[in-house]
Amino acid sequence: MSRPRRRRVVARRRTVGFTLTEVLVALVGAGLLGGVLMALVVSQSRFHLRNEDAVQAAQTTRALFDGMGAEIRGAAADDLLSATPDTVSIRLPVLRAVVCDSVGPGTADIFVYDSVPATNLRSPWRGTALSEPYGAAFRYEDGFTIASAVSAVAESSCRAAGADRAGLALPRWFRRTSGWAGRFGATPRRGALTRIYGRLTYSIRSASTEPGAVAVRRDGQEFATPLAPGAAFEYEMDDGSTRARVVPADLAQVREVRLVAEAIGRNRLGDVRRIVYEMPFRN
Repeated sequence: MSRPRRRRVVARRRTVGFTLTEVLVALVGAGLLGGVLMALVVSQSRFHLRNEDAVQAAQTTRALFDGMGAEIRGAAADDLLSATPDTVSIRLPVLRAVVCDSVGPGTADIFVYDSVPATNLRSPWRGTALSEPYGAAFRYEDGFTIASAVSAVAESSCRAAGADRAGLALPRWFRRTSGWAGRFGATPRRGALTRIYGRLTYSIRSASTEPGAVAVRRDGQEFATPLAPGAAFEYEMDDGSTRARVVPADLAQVREVRLVAEAIGRNRLGDVRRIVYEMPFRN
């Protein structure tokens, strides 16, 4: 009776487990499946990185168009202070006003109709511009800021002259100014326009966080990055010619600033976005 049982047990043991061939086949299949999965993961990862680069290049381009482009297009040709392949400097108004009346030697009351205190100009450099009454041509005194103070008397004077007919201006927009004769030689007359301005500089420099890339900086702070090396400013002149650099004597002849660059992504896997951005000065 015991022998048949032992034979049955031995028979069971012979049918349990895998053969070497089966194990090898399973390992090969698992390896193939793992390879396919790994290739899929790598492909998805590269696809994600390429999309990330494309989004970043688009964001860089949009930042240049919406920020730098708006500020340079808002300037006039006589606001241009320097023009080199890697640097553009312009006068940026932080205050615009109209002269309501001359009230004494070198003293005038003004009505401020536009003030931009949040221009984030890091440079302390300032200047004052003045036009003739109802004129558009300005005389600039770089490095000089007219003295001014909020004045109730100036408010009465300006309102009597017709300023702020809608009654929306705040008292701080009416100011008495002095010191005109010292730099401008005369007191401005009623109807003259004046500006207080600062110096705004856009420059192309090596990116601080992106090795091998460059960045556009606004007054020293990184504004748009990364760009491929070789980005540069160009300048179209009144005669239609294009220059890489403009000497000070010819700055007033520049009618357009152009940025030529390639926006890239941090991963360097996406398509390069070519930028030829034309920024004409206002008339």
